[in-house]
Amino acid sequence: LKTITLNFYYSIYLKNLHTLKTTYTGKKGQTAAVTTLDGQQIDYYDSEIKKLIPKQDWMKDYASTKTWKEYTEFRERVQQTNKINITALMQRFNQSRGVHVYQRMYGCEWDDETRDTRGFDEYSYDGQRLISLDLKELRYTASVPQAIPTVQKWNNDRKQLDSQCVFLPYNSLRIVYMFLCVF
Repeated sequence: LKTITLNFYYSIYLKNLHTLKTTYTGKKGQTAAVTTLDGQQIDYYDSEIKKLIPKQDWMKDYASTKTWKEYTEFRERVQQTNKINITALMQRFNQSRGVHVYQRMYGCEWDDETRDTRGFDEYSYDGQRLISLDLKELRYTASVPQAIPTVQKWNNDRKQLDSQCVFLPYNSLRIVYMFLCVF
C-alpha cells in the first residue's frame, strides 16, 4: 500500500505537463490576444496599439525576429475576422445591438514524461462554448444550434481541417519545445 501511495504521489506531483495557449478576445471591433506557457503570460497583443508585446524577459530576443513580425501581422488579421464573426453571430442569435464577446482559445498540451500531446481549438460567444475541434475524429463539433452552419462549412473544407489537425498538436508542440529551451 505504501508503494502504491508513493507511486501515485510521484505521478501527480512530478509529472511535467506543459501547456501553450493563445486566447483571442474580440469585442466592439477590438481584439486582444494573450499567449501563456504553463500558465505564465508570454505575450500580449492589443488592436488599439497594433503591437505584440513580449511579457517575459526571455521573449525579448524572440521579439526581434521575423517570426515575431509574422505573429503580429496574424493577430492584426484576426481582428478583422473577429469583426465579421461577431456580426454573423449576432444575426444567428437574433441580436441587433449590444456588446458581445467572441473568443477563440487554441494551443497544445505536452506531457514531457509520457510524451503525449493534445491539441485544442475552442470558440465561444458571450461566454458560451460554440465550437470545438475534435482531433481524434478530425472534425469540429457544435455546442449550440447557431454554430451548426459554421461547423458544416469547416468540416467540408478538408484541406483547412487537415491543416488544423496537423498544426495544433505538432506546430504548437514545436513552439513549446523552443520556448522551454530558453525559459
